[in-house]
Amino acid sequence: MTSEGGFHGLFQPAGQGPERFTVALISDQKTTEDPGPGATTAFPGRHLAGCQHAERQSVACVGEIYNADDLCRQLGLAPGSSLTHMLMVGWQRWSLNLLTHLNGVFSLVLRDENELLLYRDPSGLRNLYFYTGQSGQISFGTHLDALLGRPETERRLARRSLHEYLRFGDIAATHTLFEEVSAIEAGQLLRWSARCMETLTFPQADTASPASFSDAVEMADQLLQHSVRTRLADVDRPAAFLSGGMDSALLCAMASKFRKDTVAITVGFDTPSYDEAGVAQQIASHLGMTHEVLRFTRQEYLSSFERLGQSTEQPIADPAASATLLAFDHCRSRFDVVIDGTGADEAVGMLPPRHVRLAVEYASLIPRSPRLMLARMLRASPSLKGYAPVLDFEHPADTMIRWRGFTRTEIEGLCDEPVRFEHTQFYRTFHRHPRRDHFERYSALMNAMPSDRLSQATLISGMLARYPYCDSETDRFIRQLRTDYRYLPGEPKRILRALLARYLDARIWDGPKHGFNFPMREFLAGQNYLLVRQYLDAGLWRQTGVLRHDKVHSYAAQFIAGDDRLTFRVWSLVVLGAWLSNHGELH
Repeated sequence: MTSEGGFHGLFQPAGQGPERFTVALISDQKTTEDPGPGATTAFPGRHLAGCQHAERQSVACVGEIYNADDLCRQLGLAPGSSLTHMLMVGWQRWSLNLLTHLNGVFSLVLRDENELLLYRDPSGLRNLYFYTGQSGQISFGTHLDALLGRPETERRLARRSLHEYLRFGDIAATHTLFEEVSAIEAGQLLRWSARCMETLTFPQADTASPASFSDAVEMADQLLQHSVRTRLADVDRPAAFLSGGMDSALLCAMASKFRKDTVAITVGFDTPSYDEAGVAQQIASHLGMTHEVLRFTRQEYLSSFERLGQSTEQPIADPAASATLLAFDHCRSRFDVVIDGTGADEAVGMLPPRHVRLAVEYASLIPRSPRLMLARMLRASPSLKGYAPVLDFEHPADTMIRWRGFTRTEIEGLCDEPVRFEHTQFYRTFHRHPRRDHFERYSALMNAMPSDRLSQATLISGMLARYPYCDSETDRFIRQLRTDYRYLPGEPKRILRALLARYLDARIWDGPKHGFNFPMREFLAGQNYLLVRQYLDAGLWRQTGVLRHDKVHSYAAQFIAGDDRLTFRVWSLVVLGAWLSNHGELH
């Protein structure tokens, strides 16, 4: 089901019965059992998965660490030493400070005597899960299916996570769709022993503060160039995704500077409002890059959708997931690496739209009942209905959810049970910021939203993607810049705009831009609403018992009758139905 390497294992410390620690490595859908103490095991290839034991210490890692050679020099190790050996020596010398030295995309397990440490790098692009359902031991793994397949792990539906999926279209760490199975949050360390379990976050080290904006642009240029160069250093056949936006255009400009043979890849759509191929072609031509525009057929999208239903670890309703998987599949046989612009939005940050700022800062102070009554009055007036979104919300955080999922009351109807969201990563992040702190709050919420379409496409396709904006030094530098260096009115992403202007005439790229998306309304309506009729069938939902079958059928009927306001809601139900039909019963 998966192509990416990984591991899963079990730890039971002394004092809770016989001490146990096992690791099994996963590669190309095969599992190799841990060879035991004193051994080093690794699968070579695109996705490293390895483990090493030394007396009462063990290391297991999956992913890439880009400064491994530099760390080997600092540790006095021979060039080319295995990654797990470098990690073992670095841990013995630096203790937990090892984690602050690592620059990469990876998940890591460290065992030290009677403690187990689970760590996921700040990008969150490699998964790491754990299960503590049985007293005295903890199971862990990078692949959710492998962890759920272990004999000690129970496979039970977490109803609160189901509510979260219906509201947001995905499930954010620490939650998963399964009871007592948790995901490590990006950038966090879980320390587990017989005595306690605690979660630690490592503060980012301070970086040099530029004296001026021009100095900031120069430093960002050097850091990002180094990041791109590092991620192309060992590559014979490089490619880069080019959506037509600033983030990907900047990476393509730098990649083509170091590697003239880097091929630009763009996913095109026949629907003009979704298609950025024209802008992308202008950028690629200006940079002298070979440019491939991928236009997939409906049948290819249907096949990709079915494959996602079979292979994703959890349902994800990201509309771009099918196109992403097809693009990764296309690249898998043609290129060694594809670089992607993920991480730029999160690092630079963003100010929410004006109506959201008004809703959070002012309208949220109005009691719910009169506020919603005012919203209804505004909607009844043709000249004033555009102002209704400022007032029409249940919770102010709802104004910043990226997709139009089900409301709390709608989910209560679907699930026939009380629903709350205070426990979700999104709501907890919202409440950490003062009401008027719009830029920092919205930027933090962008970080709180998962990027599961990328991690799952990597997992399923086996394509190696690299993310230069997630470089730890580059990311840290941008995040610690003054707000006005990152954003000014009329100049979102100010630092990146100034940087891209060094490489490309702004007239080529500085225009209206929408995010990488997918025409799901047309896709759902195709072939007489084929997917809607197949996966929202009342009989199917009556059999699963997960949601009320009559409510599901009602949403399908309303959508088929022409209620386009339900598009994302119906899409999320179709995705969930496809996933459930491929993953058996959940208790």
